[in-house]
Amino acid sequence: MKPPYFKGEEERNERHARFLFGTNSIVEPCVDERKPMSIKMLMHRTIRKTDPATTVGDTARLMRHYKVGSIFIEDGDRFVGVVTESALVRRVLTDGVTYRALVTDVMDAPLIVIDADQSAIEANHLMHFNGIRHLGVSEEGKIVGVISVRDLVRHFASDPDGPLPAMREVVRPLTILVHRDIQSIPASASARDAAQKMAEKKIGALMITETITGGRHYVGIVTETDLVRKVIGQGLDAADIRVGTLMTRPVLDIDISRSLDDANALMASSGVRHLAVSEGGMIVGILSIRDLIGMTSLRDLPRFFQQKREEEEK
Repeated sequence: MKPPYFKGEEERNERHARFLFGTNSIVEPCVDERKPMSIKMLMHRTIRKTDPATTVGDTARLMRHYKVGSIFIEDGDRFVGVVTESALVRRVLTDGVTYRALVTDVMDAPLIVIDADQSAIEANHLMHFNGIRHLGVSEEGKIVGVISVRDLVRHFASDPDGPLPAMREVVRPLTILVHRDIQSIPASASARDAAQKMAEKKIGALMITETITGGRHYVGIVTETDLVRKVIGQGLDAADIRVGTLMTRPVLDIDISRSLDDANALMASSGVRHLAVSEGGMIVGILSIRDLIGMTSLRDLPRFFQQKREEEEK
């Protein structure tokens, strides 16, 4: 499957890449004679799965038990879809699908798949362009594994010639990637309110605020993972649960002057996908693991588009 992209995006993204990272290092791609790392070397062959007769509630409990963000749906001898934390938050807590509904009512189908012989950067583009965090991996037309965004980021960070170490040349890279429009919700709001705001803003986390000594302060963070494992997975009514009881506190943050290596290492060691970004002791934005794959995709776009043009000319 070729990584899809939208018509008209090519020129805009190439301009964006030049602006952020400079013409020489981005638009003129470096030729690397080494064979790129294939997905086969990075994927997990253990696939967490269930069948179409499983309920939404039981699927969320599987996610909680295995500590994963997705469950594949297997019908007979083939995989027909995937259920993710984002889908559960959007379709169950926001749209009102019940916990007793079948998992097929909320799964994403068909499953987006990449061949095991494809490179990590191709998987990165496929995730980035489709706004997803997991891909099925196939060999000879059969799905044999799964790869996640965390697997890709770990690989890119460990490769000395990879896209994340290459960002060491950029001064204060977090200033480029951080989202300064911080989305938040009061600790007194319900889990359903949080789910609705996440769905509306198309984000996976919200900062939690409390009024302390006359001012509003960030006191924690609530994520899609929290909503799935602590609400749906426990069979609780999202309208009755306050996000203040679900949030992770204190807020895990990183100074804006730190490197991408530091941010990735902190996410990995803490098992999180979001970090608050601070400056002068004040939280000024949010960084997510999706921002890291977005940056990686952006850096590679000139090479990627050149390759697609060559393929179309053949």
